[in-house]
Amino acid sequence: MADEYRIDFTITRRRDGEDDFREIGFGASCACSDVGQAAGEVESLVQNRMWETSAGMPAPGDIDR
Repeated sequence: MADEYRIDFTITRRRDGEDDFREIGFGASCACSDVGQAAGEVESLVQNRMWETSAGMPAPGDIDR
């Protein structure tokens, strides 16, 4: 079996007046044949606002408002 790579990521935000960053999203690339392919997938997920959220986190499409 060939090696596979996956990048797990967390998106955090610090709002004006807050002391620390808070997690607002997370996700992972699929299993990819090389790191560059995994990085490209993460870039696409983030640019297209397709990460996951849990209770209390803003919807990905709402963070730029």
